[in-house]
This record gives sequence, structure tokens and C-alpha cells, in this order.
Amino acid sequence: MLNSHDQQAHGGADDYVIGIDVGGTFTDVVCSSGSRVWRAKAPTDPQRFEAGVLAGCDLVAEKIGISTESLMRKVSRFGLGTTAVTNVLAARTGRKTGFLTTAGFEGHLLGARGARTPNEGWLEMPWMPLNEDAVKGLRERIDRNGDVIIALDPADVRQAISTLVNDEGVEAIAVSLLWSFRNPVHEDMVASIAAEVAPDVPVFRGHSLHPQIREYERSTTAVLSAFASGALDGVDRLEAKLEQLGLAQPLLLLHSGGGAISLPEAREAPLKLASSGPAAGAVAAAEVVRAAGIAGALCCDIGGTSVDVAVIRNGEAERRQRAEIGGVVTGQSAIDVESIGAGGGSIAWLDSRGLIRIGPKSARATPGPACYGRGGTEATVTDAMLLLGFIDPDNFLGGGMRLDKTASEAAYARLGAPLGLSAIEAALGAREIAIAEMAKALRSRIASGGLDPRQFYIVSYGGSGGLFSAELAAATHVGGVIAPGLSSVLSAFGAASADLRRERSASVAECFPVEQAGIAETLQRLHAEVVDDLKRDGVAEDSISVRLEAELRLYRQKASLTLPLDGATLDQGRLLDEFRSIYADKYGEGALMTGTAIELSSVMAIGVGATRRAQIASATPGLGNVTSAAPSSTREIWLSSDKPLQVPVYATGDLEEGMTFTGPALFDAPDTAIWAPANTAIRVGAGDSIIIDFLSAGEIH
Repeated sequence: MLNSHDQQAHGGADDYVIGIDVGGTFTDVVCSSGSRVWRAKAPTDPQRFEAGVLAGCDLVAEKIGISTESLMRKVSRFGLGTTAVTNVLAARTGRKTGFLTTAGFEGHLLGARGARTPNEGWLEMPWMPLNEDAVKGLRERIDRNGDVIIALDPADVRQAISTLVNDEGVEAIAVSLLWSFRNPVHEDMVASIAAEVAPDVPVFRGHSLHPQIREYERSTTAVLSAFASGALDGVDRLEAKLEQLGLAQPLLLLHSGGGAISLPEAREAPLKLASSGPAAGAVAAAEVVRAAGIAGALCCDIGGTSVDVAVIRNGEAERRQRAEIGGVVTGQSAIDVESIGAGGGSIAWLDSRGLIRIGPKSARATPGPACYGRGGTEATVTDAMLLLGFIDPDNFLGGGMRLDKTASEAAYARLGAPLGLSAIEAALGAREIAIAEMAKALRSRIASGGLDPRQFYIVSYGGSGGLFSAELAAATHVGGVIAPGLSSVLSAFGAASADLRRERSASVAECFPVEQAGIAETLQRLHAEVVDDLKRDGVAEDSISVRLEAELRLYRQKASLTLPLDGATLDQGRLLDEFRSIYADKYGEGALMTGTAIELSSVMAIGVGATRRAQIASATPGLGNVTSAAPSSTREIWLSSDKPLQVPVYATGDLEEGMTFTGPALFDAPDTAIWAPANTAIRVGAGDSIIIDFLSAGEIH
């Protein structure tokens, strides 16, 4: 059959490519060799994430028919998308961090710019991993031109570092001084002195992490990097164990911008690993979109703990230059992913008004949903979908884990009892609310991006993605759904297929018309720097491509747009026309404020190094006039409390490209299920993808 099915190996494979996505509930593994692909899921251990990775590798080795040691010796690329940094930020369990800044500006982070969160009538400031005693001001000053106005006193630096380490017990230090991106001499001096005074304490410099104007973003990037730096200890443990098993290749870690970086670079900039799993999924979804030849898509990754939504236009995932991470505005460039806590493991509960709510708390893999039989008793979205018939209890994870439907029924009976609802009625309510929460996230992206949803498809992935995406598309008026053949492990495929990516940027902060020669010189320097970065990562120069970009905004406005450049020499007229056109499309003609100056905020060079990677292979054509397949079974699906609906069930292993079906129908894969409601037309596309279109406008049933 097609390449996305698990295949049995036929000895003698030259090498293997492995991609890992460590999710909140399951760790997904994809292993490919040539046109063959194997996949596996193992429970994630939040305390020891490397345990799930190693268990998943054992499972794929077993499917291939070789030992894990033999597999590791033949691996030519090992890509990892990890939630390690995200978990540290979410749990606020990072290293105690000290902060050094220019004297007189010690409070600029403690004020915590960003969205205030309502809490019982109060507005909570964004969290910041600092306390006032761990912030020290240094007497120094560099002006906006990079000239030293007040020289830094080394004795002052030694005293501040000694106090932070010995008296405050800090485990990492962030330093961010005013105008350091113009002249980093003082920040470099601080790092050098810290290496002498406290050699075991890592130091993170604002100018090296975010060399652009806006001291708040430089400072938050440095502080969060310092706070999260201990998260890589688990990656170090994983690397050591993989090396013991025979892995000779370096780990490639997926970063939030959608590329891969080496472990040494990740240690220098750990914040880049925040949201690496969702970024990996967006990378793979973009490849699916390009292969399908569609103009745009909404990526919808529905896993065990969350729903992650991103936008793909013109074959690329949309990015934001200053991502909000852990509720903190940073200078980190990232794929623009919006997340809500409404995944398969999200817990259903009653609020003070007696209304059913979903998430954000998740049962995760342990204790897991009630049906897992691991001690969980609370009703989850997965329990609802099992009870309503969407999930086959005997085929979960390919039959590797049998689900207890009776436990799910008991959990929903307890949830529904105070409301006078049966277990089925409570489960139907939980499913409806979960869909509403997910649709809200999609509508937010559609509205904020000024998108016409009818021109888009949902690319559905994650273990729960196929169960909800068609109804999400109908609720948000999106044109249709594509569920890739590897949908349940698509983020792991992204980890196996993302190229190395390095970025360099420089602040400009000049209004048009800008001085051409200086900008061209800066772009040429950035171009050379990313090429050198990738060459140090072992990429041959002929495998490197570089893209130049410019960030523009209306003068002094917060929002900006990033536009591609044709080369180091700017066509300023074309650039301004393009900015005005895109700005009007996104925010409306009236927001453009004709006559307002337009500023070139910064320029960037993005270097991509082609590496050994997994590929989405083309599918084997269907057999002649075979246009459909016989259902493997039928199943009772509850869509209302009146009576269940008998629905045909098709095994994805029986499908071939070109086959067509009509909804309602269920498609069962070893590690997921795809639901196509009534009023839909289904066809099997390349690479085992299942494409769902709507037969007519209006609600589906």
C-alpha cells in the first residue's frame, strides 16, 4: 500500500531518518527509509520525557524487525520536537534568574508589559521569573548611536554578580543594557567578568539573542532564556542514552521558527525551543499544502492536551516577529501558533453555574482519561468520543491499548447526574462544547488575519484531529478538510523533515526613503553571517539558501509587517506599495492613515541548510476502475440523544488514491480516526490523505 502505512522492512536498508514529537500525552515517533515509513506512539512521562522517546524508538525498531541498537547505528538524522522548554515556562520551574541592566532602569521588566489577565475582579500582570532582589543596576550608558557615554566599571560588575550568586542564589544570569544592539561592548564585558567570578553560572546577553531596538523585548528574551536554560538537561540525558545505543549523528532540535538547530545552539538560545512541537507540525502541514497545490490552509493540531492553530499562505506558515511566550512579550521570532486547552485529554467539569466546561486542565497520559484504566476517574473529551462511538475501544493505538468504555460511561454519568443528564447526554454536551472552544480559536485566526475562510482548507492532524475537523470547517465556513496519511504523527514527521535554519537580524529604525548603501551593507553582512552559521553546523555551502526580509510599520505604530526582499538593493517604491496593499488587506483601507510615514524597522537574513530528511512520497495510483471500498464494519454513532446512527467504517489500510465516498462515514487508522459527517464528499488523495469537501452550503448533520 502507500508509504504512510507501517511497512515491514526487507533488511539491507542503508539508513533511517527519525523524527520525534514529545506531546503532553503521547510521544510520537516517525521513522523513514526510502519510501517506507513506520510510526509509533508511547505515553509521555512529564518528569522524564526521554523515557517516552526511548520507548517510542523501541516500538518502531520492533515494527522494522531489528534491535533498537541496530536502528540507532543506521540513523542518518535524528530530529526532536520537545516540550521541555514549554513545560518549564508553564510550570514556572526554571532556574532562579538574576538580571543585570542599566542603572535607573531596574524596574522595566518588573512592570511587566503585556496583557492583563482578569482574576476575580483584579487584573493580574504578566508573570515574570524575577524577584526585585535579583535585579541589579549597573552604572553605564551607551547612547542611540553606540557611543559610550559612561564607561562600565568592572568592580561594579564583580560586586553585582557576587551578590546575585552568593547572596541571592541565582543559577543563571540575564544581562540587557540600553542600546546594546548598537554597541555590545558592555554586555560582552559583563559576560567575560561573570565567567571569572561564577564560571558555572550561564549568562545570556540581550544583544546576542535579539539585536534589535526595544529594550523590553531584548530583556524578556534574555531573562526567559536564562530561566529555561535548565530544561535542556533532559535533552542532554536523552543524547547520552542515544549515544549509548549507537547513535552517531547529532540531535537536531526543532525551534519555534520552524527550522532545526543543533544542541549547542539551543544551549545558547534555549527560548528558541518554546513551542517547537507546534512549529514542527506547521512545517509538515506546509509541505502537505504545497503537495496538494492549494493556496492556503488553517493548520489544526488537536492532540491530547491542546489545540494548536496556525495559518499557511503561499506554502509557508505565517510567523510573528515578537512572539508571546508564557504570557510574556518577547523578541523571539516564531511561527504564529495560537493554542487553547481543549485536546482529547482535556477534562470536562461543571462550573459554579452548573454548566459543562472543557479544559484547560488535562488528564495527560497518566492517569489519563477514565477509559485508559490507569487510575483516572474524571471525564475527558476522549471518554466522550469513545462513549459516543467515534473511537473503537479494541483498535486504539492499533490494538496495543484496549479502552474501557464502561469507565467512560461511569465518568459521564457522574458528570451529568447533578444536571439530570444521562451519560450519553453529558458526553454529547461535552463534545459540542469542545467543538465550540476549538472553533473559537479558528475564528480568532480567521478574523485577525483578515482571511476569507472559503478559500482555505483545514489541514487536520494530531491524534484527535480527524474526529473534529470536518465539523470545525463547517462551523467556521472553511472550504474543506485535508487529513494527511500521517495525520496522527504529523508533528513528528515535521521533526524528521525540517531543514536547518539560522536567522540573523539588525535594527534599522529609519523612515522611508532610507539610505540604500548602508542597508545593502547590513544585508550583505547578515547574509554572510547565516552562511557561516550553517557551515559551522556542517552544511555544505552549495546546500545553503538565504532569504532576505524587511520589517516595516507605520511610524511609531506597534504592529508591523514582514516582507520578502529580492536582494540587498532595495526597490523602495515596490516595497512601500506592497506594504500598503498587505496592510489594507489585513487591517482595512481606513487603517492605513494616508500620509503617515512608513518606517523600516529591521532587516533579516534567513539561512536554510538542506539536510537528510524524510519525504512525503507520491502515492501509488488506485487500481483501474476501483472507485470505492467496502466498509470493514458499521458502528453506532450518537449525534443526538434520540437514537444512534449506523455509520459505515472503512479501514485506511484498504484505501487507494482516487477512491471516493460520501458521508456519514468513519475512517479508522491504527492511531487515529477520521469522521466525515453527512453532506460531505470524501476522496483519497496522494500519500493516503483523506480530503473532505462539503456537498452544499449550510450546516452538516
